[in-house]
Amino acid sequence: MTRSLLLSLLLAAPAAHAAPRAGMESPESVYRGAVRSWLDGRPDDAIEGFKYAAFMSSGTPLAAAAMRDAAVLLAEAGKPQEALAWLDRAGVSSEEDPHAWYEKGWDLLALEDHAGARLALERTLTLTADPDLLAHARFALAMAEEGLKGPSEAIDLYRGIYQSYPYLLVPSAVRISRNFELLKKRQHSITFLKEALLYDPRNFQAVINLARVYEKVDYYVPAWQTYYTLSEIDPREKFFVGRREKLARQAKGDHRNLFYWTRLAWPVHTSPVKLDKGEEADIALFAAEDGVPSTVRSFSFICNTPFTIEDSRLGRTAEGPAGAQWTASYNPFNRIYEVKDVVANAVSSTRNTFRLVPKTPGGVILIKNADVAADGGVNRGDREVTGELLVNLRREGFVLINRVPLENVLPAMTARASENDRNPESLKALAVVLRTRLRGLKASMRHSRDGFHLCDSAHCQRFDGINNETGEAADAAAATAGQTLAGAGLLQAGEHTSSCGGFTESGVNDLNPLPADLTPFSFSRHLHRGPPDNMYCLPPDKAYASDAAWTLMLEPRWIEDRANRGYKIGKLRNIRTLARSATGKIQAVRLEGTAGSAEIQGFKEISEILSAGTLRSPLFTLRPLFKGKFPSMFFVKGLGTGEGRGYCVAGGKGLAGGPGWKYREILRHYFPGLTVPGTAGKR
Repeated sequence: MTRSLLLSLLLAAPAAHAAPRAGMESPESVYRGAVRSWLDGRPDDAIEGFKYAAFMSSGTPLAAAAMRDAAVLLAEAGKPQEALAWLDRAGVSSEEDPHAWYEKGWDLLALEDHAGARLALERTLTLTADPDLLAHARFALAMAEEGLKGPSEAIDLYRGIYQSYPYLLVPSAVRISRNFELLKKRQHSITFLKEALLYDPRNFQAVINLARVYEKVDYYVPAWQTYYTLSEIDPREKFFVGRREKLARQAKGDHRNLFYWTRLAWPVHTSPVKLDKGEEADIALFAAEDGVPSTVRSFSFICNTPFTIEDSRLGRTAEGPAGAQWTASYNPFNRIYEVKDVVANAVSSTRNTFRLVPKTPGGVILIKNADVAADGGVNRGDREVTGELLVNLRREGFVLINRVPLENVLPAMTARASENDRNPESLKALAVVLRTRLRGLKASMRHSRDGFHLCDSAHCQRFDGINNETGEAADAAAATAGQTLAGAGLLQAGEHTSSCGGFTESGVNDLNPLPADLTPFSFSRHLHRGPPDNMYCLPPDKAYASDAAWTLMLEPRWIEDRANRGYKIGKLRNIRTLARSATGKIQAVRLEGTAGSAEIQGFKEISEILSAGTLRSPLFTLRPLFKGKFPSMFFVKGLGTGEGRGYCVAGGKGLAGGPGWKYREILRHYFPGLTVPGTAGKR
């Protein structure tokens, strides 16, 4: 009976290469449906689809591809044991596929099987000459050796990668530092963390590690400064705030002189600047990342020309000389807003909005030592402004607004956004993009209800004062005076990103496009490859390539803390990436915890949860490594800095410096449907 039943089942089973019967989906259509499920944010449906496609096409290349894709998603789902089973099932783990052996090595690391991981990764090394795969396999092998032979052996392996492969320089430095800390060699640990932050200043986890090591060696001032930085970035993290307050008592000296913000004793501009006669805007100063200007309780100022104080109701209430430091402050006892001269005599007392106006057009006002009420996330540095300074009253302080022609702030904004670029053509292209953006933002009226046009944070466009302009940026702005992109909405035409990582969201190819056949496995492979040497946004020194290609190793503790402020997920079990755009950019993630799960939508909030807003871009993969039942870290691979829209700043720099393109050619490359009016046909 059993034998006849088995025979009937075998006869009923479809042949491996048989064509699908009428009404049945083909293996290829099932496979494509699984890919769509992955992009649509249904990873579990995608896994089942890949499994079914593999079953339907058993023994074919499609089956092997489906099994690899299923294995990648199972690893991301925190199911490394299942991922291993599907790699074995595909038959590739016993054959000559180095990528599958590499995946197997990571799955074994996730299971804390360091000996098995070592064997799989050593096997990878024998099967490939691909420098990218070799470097990543050696990095994973170093992690396995941490668990097998300890810190000293691991450090030697990491050093080899640190010295030879720039795209893993930063995570190698972080791991070397960790192992030196385990060996109690904390000075070495500090050195390598500083190296990591030199090459990737947005590596939030490295900053946390550095603060901890500084404190262990009793470097009270650096520890306090670093915890202060952390509390500025993540002001709701009680641990950072607590350490900052404790160490403040041990850090000797005037704390105001220990800050990392810009401090100017005297105006950089000792003479008035040429004030443009074109379009003006009101720019709110000391704004947070959400565009809301912070309350300023007091500030000092120096004007490089004589100036007047103009009360909104009383008219002119005081005059001051050039070069004298005066102070404006809110007095909470009588609720009066006071301006005091250089010897602290009150020269103006009011409950009205007032303005500081240089008597000479183009006079420059240096704003010093602003006492900003916000807990964090605001640049509190000194800065210079020209035009007029509006002091709008707010409860217990002021909101400072700079009324200024747009052309007078454009050079400083261009210099800030260009990240030390000196090439005149790429600076001209960027100046046109930013001018377009500023006019678009003003026209959009996004801040009209708040009483100003623009803010000085990344919400609109970063502006840290005209003291940050460079001669090259000023020349670029002057050479393109009045020029904006035309043919679409001003705001959209002015979009820009620091580094697109090889392609923009609109499909512009900067020589590192995604695979045409985008699947979980091909996407993971793409992010593990170093960018091509001719990619436009790759810097000449690849050690500084973190803007273009980056790797993070995030501790779950801090993610868990941030998530539980709003979602109460309990102890973090895993992070699942959900919906992706057609270009692979993550649009949602799901946090899975012991008390529940939460779905996080949009890159801004995803970045806030994962790394306190410091995540470089939404183009990344994420996989957990475990210690017992819970993750010990998340290994994150990503491309680009910014959301990849519009103009690529690093790409423009590369096009101007390498192929020698002129600024109009660069603009046509990134905005093929737009023009710069009045310049058609010119080079």
